[in-house]
Amino acid sequence: MEKATVDNGMMSNENVNQRTVSWEKAGNTLFLQGTLDRDSLLPLWQQKEQALEGIDNIDVSQLSRVDSTGLALFVQLKGEYQKRGKTLTFSGVGERLSTLVTLYGLQALLDDSQPKA
Repeated sequence: MEKATVDNGMMSNENVNQRTVSWEKAGNTLFLQGTLDRDSLLPLWQQKEQALEGIDNIDVSQLSRVDSTGLALFVQLKGEYQKRGKTLTFSGVGERLSTLVTLYGLQALLDDSQPKA
C-alpha cells in the first residue's frame, strides 16, 4: 500500500488535517483523506500521474472538506479518463460533496459512481 501526504506549508499542530490532503492506494482504489481545496490541491495535481497509476476508483469518504477547486479536479480527472476510453468512479460521496455537485449541475460526474438498483 502506497501512502503520501502533502501540505501547503502552513501547518500547525491543531490544523494539520484541515490544510493537507493525503492518499493511500489499495488495489484499484485511491483513498483521499483530509482537505481538498485550493490550498492543498497543487501538490496533489503535480503528483497525479503517480497517484492515479492503476486507479479506476477514488474513495472520498475520508475527505473532511472539498471546495470548488477540489470538485474541479474531479471533473478534470474524469474527463482525462474518458478521453483515454477509461472509466473513473467516485465512492464514499457524502452529503456535502453531493450538494456541491448538484449546485454546479455536475450530477453526471457521479452517475456511474452510484450503486445500480
